[in-house]
Amino acid sequence: MRGKKPLLMANNSLGNTDGPLFTNSSAVARKTCYYLDRFQIFHSGPPTTEYIVNCTLNAVLAVLAILGNGLVLQALRRSAALRPASRALVYSLAASDLLVGLTVQPFYVLYKTAEILNMHQLYCVTGIGFHLSANVFSAVSFLTVTAIATDRLLALHLGSRYQRTVTLPRVVTVIVTMWVLTGLWIFNWVWDIKIYRKFNVIVVTICLVFCTSAYARLGYRLRQLRVRTMLRWRDAESTTNQEERSSSSGSKSKLRFGAYKRSVANMFYVYILMLICYVPYLAMFVVIQTTTVTKAKIVTLSYTMTLLFANSAFNPFLYCWRIQEIRSEVILILAKFSCKNN
Repeated sequence: MRGKKPLLMANNSLGNTDGPLFTNSSAVARKTCYYLDRFQIFHSGPPTTEYIVNCTLNAVLAVLAILGNGLVLQALRRSAALRPASRALVYSLAASDLLVGLTVQPFYVLYKTAEILNMHQLYCVTGIGFHLSANVFSAVSFLTVTAIATDRLLALHLGSRYQRTVTLPRVVTVIVTMWVLTGLWIFNWVWDIKIYRKFNVIVVTICLVFCTSAYARLGYRLRQLRVRTMLRWRDAESTTNQEERSSSSGSKSKLRFGAYKRSVANMFYVYILMLICYVPYLAMFVVIQTTTVTKAKIVTLSYTMTLLFANSAFNPFLYCWRIQEIRSEVILILAKFSCKNN
């Protein structure tokens, strides 16, 4: 934007929209709001029961995301069982999920509540805060899941060199770079929304293709390694005593293989859960951008958006179910908290 414009404008012009306005939108949504006008197409009309139910769902999910990811972050700080580099990646993912519960969903609830109550200034401020924070933390989560897939792939291909190559300082540098670049890139949302959307589509597509191919590759290689390892173990069982003395190294190799296989499976579940939560929204977004806008489609989009945010509340339960080290620490934290209260 070349010239300065006031944040709030009382007229009803919609000079910065990217699509036709749904004509039955609420009164506050029809007013112009700096930077927020481009999202007018996504208003479903006057407040309905679906609106209120969706806000209630987001409020509940926000509480679950805050409590769950808070526990996971504390558990990761206490746990020494997980490898530091892997722990840092899960920590980044849990931190972005925590911030979804702390900022994105409260902004969304206030944003929609302000629309229902016809509070224009609150509507504009919280609406811009919602869209900016949602884009930042969703992008960080997406990139972190991609980084985790990359980490597991490197562990497979580098073998014994993995420990020396993928160090904690390097992983932290990658994580900080992701957070900083995502925070800076979001400003392009302000200056050129069309470039921002095109770039996001490209990045999301690359991440989805890479993660899917990475886990397919990992699954294929793990099956190959499993067959080879089983053949070695069978040969070792039929060897002489001299060869059996080296079976301790074989048992260590078996343990390492089992631990790596579990880590791949755990992160694959994280990726699948992200797909379940993200893909419906992405699909609905494309439908709305390419077809005639109707109230039913907008309401559906709002619920798929809630499902996307729900990923932040579901992840802590997945960690506790699949990752024993996190589950054990969470149980200890809750036990200590219960003892203090008693």
